[in-house]
Amino acid sequence: MQTLDWGQVTPESANLNTNTFVYVYNHDLTSMEKVDRTIRFIIGRLFYYDNHLPKDPIHKIKFDIRGQQIENKTCDIIHQELKLKYSRPHALEIEFVK
Repeated sequence: MQTLDWGQVTPESANLNTNTFVYVYNHDLTSMEKVDRTIRFIIGRLFYYDNHLPKDPIHKIKFDIRGQQIENKTCDIIHQELKLKYSRPHALEIEFVK
């Protein structure tokens, strides 16, 4: 996989005592094409984060979907795909803010 240079990692918050980092995404998830693009983007970011944060970070991903009519099924697909495609699914927490 090609390594991208996204610059400095800037989580919304970090707890260095628990090695936990929080990221908030406000993406348009109104079509499966946009959902797939978001999944690819976040997987790429997670691998990038893993190379720039302390060893074995815990990632808390929050999707701010307020104002969008997103079905629970779509949220379930995103959750499943991220857990399936990320190499450390046990270190990944996913939340949808509605």
